Formats: sequence, C-alpha cells, structure tokens
Amino acid sequence: METDKRYFIEGLFIIGFAIGAALFAVWLVNTGQSDDVTYRIHFAESVSGLALGDPVKFHGVDVGTVTAIGLDPQNPKLVQVDARLRKDTPVKTDTRASLKLKGITGVVYIELDGGSPTAKSLVAATPEGQIPEIPYEKSRLANILDQLPRVIEKFSSLEDKAAKVVSDVSAVTSEIKEDPTVLLRGRKEKTATSGENTKPERRGPRASP
Repeated sequence: METDKRYFIEGLFIIGFAIGAALFAVWLVNTGQSDDVTYRIHFAESVSGLALGDPVKFHGVDVGTVTAIGLDPQNPKLVQVDARLRKDTPVKTDTRASLKLKGITGVVYIELDGGSPTAKSLVAATPEGQIPEIPYEKSRLANILDQLPRVIEKFSSLEDKAAKVVSDVSAVTSEIKEDPTVLLRGRKEKTATSGENTKPERRGPRASP
C-alpha cells in the first residue's frame, strides 16, 4: 500500500509539473505576442496567392505574418490586409509594402522596403486609437500585367509589317521567275522598255482627192 501511495504522489507531481510547464509556455508566447504591432495595408491589385499566416518580410528578413485579408468596406476596389509585426521592426513613414512572388510556385508574400534613418516611426506618427497604415506600392508583376496589352499591340503591328514585306518579296520573286533579265535591267527599266516596244499603228497614204 505504501508503494502504491508513493507512486500515486509521484504521478501527481509529474502531471502537475507538466501542466505548469505548459501554462508557462502559453503565457510566455502570449507575452511575446502582446508586444507585436498590427499594421494595415490597402492593396489596389489582386492578392491572389496570399493567405493567412503568410510571412511579411523587411528586406528579405521575416518580421511578421498576415493576420487578416478582406475587401475594404468603404472601397471594394481595395484589398485590406492586416499584418502583425514584431515591435522592433523599423517601420517608418516612408516604408512601402508590395507583393512579391516566391519563385515560380505562385506563393505570394508581403515585402516591406524603404525606411530612411531620419524618417519618423509610423507608430509614433499615427494618431492614438488608429491602426498604423503602411502605404502600398504596385508590385513588378502588376506593372508587367499593365504593360502586357501595349506589348501585344506592338507585336501585332510588327506582324502586319512583316506580312507586307513578305507580300512584296513574293511579288518581286514571281516577277523575276517570269523574266530573270529584270535583275540586270531593273524593274523601272523593264517598264520603260515595255512602253517603247509598243509602236503606234501605221496608217496608209492618204488618198488623193
């Protein structure tokens, strides 16, 4: 009986220690997260490929994660994204946010750029009670998609010109096949010669009255 009682007490001690360690870990994580700062970004382009929990990077360094994605209730043309960043992230008033594509997998993440040493902290410049908003900057992918119609139009124009050149070359080739001497005389000379060979019709002597 004494052995069983001792094992029971040891078991309770181990269970109590495990529960205490788990609670301490949760408290420690929550304490660390309470120092994080929530920022807001409004994107004027599609955020397809961006998901909750995706990373936010500052010059390639992970500084936070995406916590919310949705349409702006006041302007449905904008996508409202909230990101929670570490408190020590140097987000300044001249910091800009853009979407970046990770490789060719289609995975998208948020990249922060800029932030001069003399600029003011965005949190300090934001009125109390408001969420600091990082200005949006159009991504390179969006710029490429915007210029795509112009590129297609230019290619179409070049295609029309190429077709005209091919047509002219084909006409000249056919003419050379019909008369190879045109290479020596030239097309204009041939035309002139053709005109000279056409002699006016001779008329007979006028009858005497």
